[in-house]
Amino acid sequence: MKAIPTQARAKQKRSALISAAKVCFVKQGYDNTTAKTIASRASVATGTFYQYFENKEDILCVIAQQRIEDLYQQVPSATEFMSISEQANTTKDIFHYVLTLIYAFHEAEPELHQVLEHRKTLDPKLAEILKHGETLLDERVLHFVRSFNIENAEAVAFNLFAMAEGLVHRHVFGKPDQSKETTLELGASMLASYFEHL
Repeated sequence: MKAIPTQARAKQKRSALISAAKVCFVKQGYDNTTAKTIASRASVATGTFYQYFENKEDILCVIAQQRIEDLYQQVPSATEFMSISEQANTTKDIFHYVLTLIYAFHEAEPELHQVLEHRKTLDPKLAEILKHGETLLDERVLHFVRSFNIENAEAVAFNLFAMAEGLVHRHVFGKPDQSKETTLELGASMLASYFEHL
């Protein structure tokens, strides 16, 4: 990836290209998107695209990295989890809070998320970025689980993360009849039930 510019005007152009790329990848599909179509949507010359990005694979990796950083900043750290735990009435409230964050993340750009999921099977660099993001989130879940002094914390954290992500994916991308509110409420209850019996 090319270096992020420091001048305000250059930052604006780069940001406009990223926004345009998101729209192009969703509306036109990854295969039909080119540096030229991205630049055109951003109202800049194609040469400007190459000042900031190597190719469309590069800009998609930048988009993936930004999405991971945004989610990581929203998911509570171990210390923040403890603070939330002190304020929450139950463990269920904690899970409801986290599920709501994860849901909002996927709901914001569902088509783009699907483009990334598909492309990661074909692009090792993108797959590595997304894998690293999952690892960072795994670590936060593990810190939370360890606060309960559970012996098999790694396995529990893995299952919790998989269940939470599966629940959100199934509802956001599957469009079931069950409401979002019911899904989050039941999901939080089910995830919390394991800890409430410890």
